[in-house]
Amino acid sequence: MSNNGRNPMTINDLRKEVEAWRKQKPVSETALLFLKSPVDRAGVLIFFVILVLTLVFVPVFELIRLVILRPILSLFHTIVVLIAAIFLRITARPLIRLGIKAIENKEQKRFPRFFYRHFPGFLRFFVRCFGPSLKFYLKIDTKDVRSIGKFQEWVDDTLGVEGIWVESDVNRAVRRETWCPFAGREIPYVLSAGQESRASNPGESRENDAAEFCSYFMAGWLNDFARYCNPEFEIAPVNRMIPKGDEFCEFIWRRKKAW
Repeated sequence: MSNNGRNPMTINDLRKEVEAWRKQKPVSETALLFLKSPVDRAGVLIFFVILVLTLVFVPVFELIRLVILRPILSLFHTIVVLIAAIFLRITARPLIRLGIKAIENKEQKRFPRFFYRHFPGFLRFFVRCFGPSLKFYLKIDTKDVRSIGKFQEWVDDTLGVEGIWVESDVNRAVRRETWCPFAGREIPYVLSAGQESRASNPGESRENDAAEFCSYFMAGWLNDFARYCNPEFEIAPVNRMIPKGDEFCEFIWRRKKAW
């Protein structure tokens, strides 16, 4: 058989090739061998750039957030809450008077009927405007109904209403307001039996006015804030009120479906 013009390889030739191969300098295997390809080098470069940027900028950003952004954010929300408190303090009595007049004449005059229908919308607008700042300022936990009830504490403190929490839980909280500066003034008391006997029906009318203002406007406002924070919470219908002759106004914050 032809060997294509080559001399046949002997055992000595094979030994010489093996010895020559052993004398060659071995190539050391390093971690940089895979960088021979331009694509691999680009990938490694991108990785180290991202790593360096992460190690440098994340701590810097966190430092800026804690030292600069958070104080600025806290100052902003504090100013907004202060504006809300001043606004509420100035407009509370006039708005309560308008609310009582609107309830008394909601079926007769155009403006009282308009005010009666749209005043709850104004209160919801107040919640939407000041709600984020109040949540931040009051450190409200939206999963805890007692924490959401801090809004009522803030309103009471702003308007000078005195109250206490008699029940406190994540699913149900009860606040009793024991003194209200508006009861007997802007919000009328229930007429006595002697006064009612001297009038055809004014006692019942005034009682309904006071009850409707507290249960419709005030409770509705608190209910709007509760639903704004967490739709799972609500204010139960208000049955006990100072203007009706009770010793306190009772507001029950509760979860619609308890755990």
